[in-house]
Amino acid sequence: MRAPAVNALCRGCEWLRGSGAPAGGRAHLATLRLLTLTLGWALPSIAGAVGTPAGTGISNTATASFTLGGVPISVGSNTETITVEELLDLDVTLQNAGPVLAAPGDTNQVLTFLVTNTGNGVETYTLVALSTLGGDDFDPTLVGVFLDSNGNGTYDAGIDAAYVPGVNDPTLDANTPGANSVTVFVLNDIPLGLADGDRGDSQLTSTSNTGSGVPGTVIAGAGDGGTDAVVGTSGGADADVGSYLVATTIISVVKSSAVSDPFGGSQPVPGATITYTLVVTASGSGTAQGVAITDPIPANTTYAAASMSLNGAPLTDAADPDAGDFNVTNPGEITVDLGDVLAGSPAQTITFDATID
Repeated sequence: MRAPAVNALCRGCEWLRGSGAPAGGRAHLATLRLLTLTLGWALPSIAGAVGTPAGTGISNTATASFTLGGVPISVGSNTETITVEELLDLDVTLQNAGPVLAAPGDTNQVLTFLVTNTGNGVETYTLVALSTLGGDDFDPTLVGVFLDSNGNGTYDAGIDAAYVPGVNDPTLDANTPGANSVTVFVLNDIPLGLADGDRGDSQLTSTSNTGSGVPGTVIAGAGDGGTDAVVGTSGGADADVGSYLVATTIISVVKSSAVSDPFGGSQPVPGATITYTLVVTASGSGTAQGVAITDPIPANTTYAAASMSLNGAPLTDAADPDAGDFNVTNPGEITVDLGDVLAGSPAQTITFDATID
């Protein structure tokens, strides 16, 4: 889990956000004098083939055992081999936990998507970003699409490669963990002249280069190893949408900790005390209304009673007129109500202690 971070908005802004061939399709005959053996074969359904790599051969041989004139005899059928075809399926999923908060005029605001090959082969994909969607309050200005070059899941300017269709289309191997997905960043600028709470959407679409269309469509000879490719339930394409939410006042929280052990040192051993410090600041312009800071007591620690403070003044743990409480408003958490916070006002500092069990 990431370290806790809190964002708040001014003026009450709200968070947004086939089946295969029939059985018995083939029969094979093996004959020895009086015996006739008929073997039936059922082609697996498309759903059953998911997970088996494209190009894999599925072989089967039947055996008839019997006695003739007191002599045990075993007769084998021919071996029937079916080669698994490539299934074209994928998934595009937004990775941001909620809307990206941004102010009018902000540039290079990042939406993060994960593109995953959910088929059964190696497939290359085309990416398309669109920021002129209906149903929102404004159109973000598309800057570009970037691929996560170093695999850290975070956009790094100057490191992550700009995506150019047909030049560096991502190739993903569904059968190799770690190589079956890629993180994609969509960057947009936020126009001027927007109001708090305005929402702008941006969409990323990924499409299989081999083909797309109605699920079940067969593309002859286009799959791995010269097999046919079959369009999966995604239609060979998928999309997801991320949002930007305009907030002229943004609350940020920076958390730090210091350890004091029973021996006068700073080692995090059982019995040591962790002092957490939360520094809350408001940036932008305007006022963030009803700012409340919550922080759960970590596992394997115990809250130190009456250890909370706000700007150096002690806070009680109970539900009373001061700004803080523990295990009252939110079970297992400290809660500090800062009220309305004006952008640019002095930072608010909260501290509390927890003991390592």
